[in-house]
Amino acid sequence: MSRRAPRANLRDIAEVAGVSMQTASRVVRGVDTVAEATRERVLRAVRELNYQPNLAARSLSARRTGSVHVIDAVPLYHGHATTFVAVCQHLSALDLHVSITVIRTDDFESLALTDLVPVGADGVIVLGGRSESNGWVSRVAAAVPTVYVGQAEALPDTVVGVAVDHHRGASLAVEHLVERGARRIVHVAGPQDWNDAQLRREGYEEACRAAGIEPTVLHADSWEAAAAGPLIDELPPDTDAIFAANDQLALRCLQGLQRSGRSVPGDVRVVGFDDAPGADSYLPPLTTIRQDFKTVGERAAAALGQLLDGGHPAAELIVPTLVVREST
Repeated sequence: MSRRAPRANLRDIAEVAGVSMQTASRVVRGVDTVAEATRERVLRAVRELNYQPNLAARSLSARRTGSVHVIDAVPLYHGHATTFVAVCQHLSALDLHVSITVIRTDDFESLALTDLVPVGADGVIVLGGRSESNGWVSRVAAAVPTVYVGQAEALPDTVVGVAVDHHRGASLAVEHLVERGARRIVHVAGPQDWNDAQLRREGYEEACRAAGIEPTVLHADSWEAAAAGPLIDELPPDTDAIFAANDQLALRCLQGLQRSGRSVPGDVRVVGFDDAPGADSYLPPLTTIRQDFKTVGERAAAALGQLLDGGHPAAELIVPTLVVREST
């Protein structure tokens, strides 16, 4: 029976890189200044030997580095950028140094742990929300305390999730339209490879059925305004309300309705989602569901801080609010 190769250690890294163990340790912990050429040699040795330090033990010891890592696994559309900035600012306020990895691949499972997490990180915040496998998140969480932004359920047991309650937000939109007298509410759904879009669609469908209304869903292939353009011609003739999955899609719906001779809100009422900057300046100003991107980022950073201090924060769903304007 074949025997597993021994796990590489710092001595191996130092030997391959041609440096002292102290220098190798400084590089992998990221806490000291090392010449760039030397740092590159050490990191190359880390990759060649597939060095996998026990980061979880390190983060819980007195030798914490004070560094945390943010993995950006989604495009920073609109409010996601606000969440990202809030995460960084709150971590800085906790006297934690922040490093960042931007991942632009759907093949997360092929990435090595060292591609995802620097070897000196005490903890990780993942900016996620796509419908990717959670396998890679499990690998990260097995190494360091981990908080996931964009999903609060169906995560590995050790991961703390922080997200907006998109299901509830969609319900608020439908309930508002029903109160306004709408009986044929069409949902312009966002791309279904995003958890946000799925939850908003599910919340819309559930709220419609609760109101005795048959759901009608038209699917946009992106979050951008232009994606709603081709869907205007697919609206049923008796449509009297639209709930768009974000404000950009709602903006294109407003334009398409007006070009087709239908007034808003006279003929069709329109609700968006996000309360993006400028939503109050649409023509007419847009009724929308406001999600607090800044609070999401702050709560995620606070949760990681608690984990690093040995606490046990719970997953958190942040309830959005309805902002009523002239489009309904």
